[in-house]
Amino acid sequence: MTDTAPTVTVPNLNTSGALPDLPLKVRNKTLLGILMLIPLFGVTALFDGLFLNGTIKELMYKDPQQIALWAAVLTVPHIIASLVTFVDRDYVVQYRKSLIKGSIIAIILGFGVPIFLGGIGILIVMAFYTMYHNLMQQYGLSLMMCRQPATRDYHVWRWCTILPAGVAYTALMASDHPLISANWNMIVAIIGGFLAFATIFGIRLVITVLKNPMHTKIGLTYLLMNMLMLYVCFGLIATGYGFAATLLPRLTHDLTAFWIYMVHDQNRNAVKVHNPIYYIPKKLGIPPALLCAPIAIGITYLLMNTANTLYMVTLFVTALNFMHYYMESYMWKRGTLHRQYVPFA
Repeated sequence: MTDTAPTVTVPNLNTSGALPDLPLKVRNKTLLGILMLIPLFGVTALFDGLFLNGTIKELMYKDPQQIALWAAVLTVPHIIASLVTFVDRDYVVQYRKSLIKGSIIAIILGFGVPIFLGGIGILIVMAFYTMYHNLMQQYGLSLMMCRQPATRDYHVWRWCTILPAGVAYTALMASDHPLISANWNMIVAIIGGFLAFATIFGIRLVITVLKNPMHTKIGLTYLLMNMLMLYVCFGLIATGYGFAATLLPRLTHDLTAFWIYMVHDQNRNAVKVHNPIYYIPKKLGIPPALLCAPIAIGITYLLMNTANTLYMVTLFVTALNFMHYYMESYMWKRGTLHRQYVPFA
């Protein structure tokens, strides 16, 4: 009798863990196309400052309460699109424990944090958690597209960008608070200092990717574009385009997420309709991919009308965010049902 060495499974960075021969794919070129918003925002602000005397800046000015409301309105649809994927018997069984835990967390934190920590408390918690969630989506896609495993430089770089992003988001959402308005220049300087330090490790990360023979040009470009977004947002904040600075990462995150959900819903219900929401439309020949966004926006509109005060909207959106963040930490891991229906190419 001979001893057999245990099998060691090495993650394949060339695949996304999806099933073969699915009808729709998340094209890397499409994801990169979404990031063209980054230079568009930067060039628009530059053009406005040089030739329009800040006309666009004045038109898009929003007070902190308006920014918070806009953030809620733009955030909820993609969260609803995410939750719609769970209207599926197999998914409920697969994720049952996570859904129960996520619901409990959403209720406790969504309604408990505002009560015990007040408005500024929930603002800080949500700002940092939101920036962590948004940026980690982009960073995770960057590493996957680069076929690059996470390194120590990557971990240092990501935290040195996520932390100032949280500070910036908090400051913008509460810019009328006396403590923030009185120390605005110092806050901007702190954000800039973090980014300057992060740049060192960002450069080291790029060098590591370039040395990796498995890296792809589009993956490297995607990583560099996400890095560029950080500096463009900082420039927008420093020059008074605060609303644009919150809008840019919001749009890139949500459009990317929507595209992934559209692909997922189409592939999951291509042969057999697992989600009853899509049953009648599929019979009528309407593909789930086309209905994903309209359904999410429609449900959001109904829910927002029900929560008709800013305070209730805040509680509602906060709870939904916590639920979403918790579930997203599980549902897109390699091997999950969600991941099996989202091929990247």
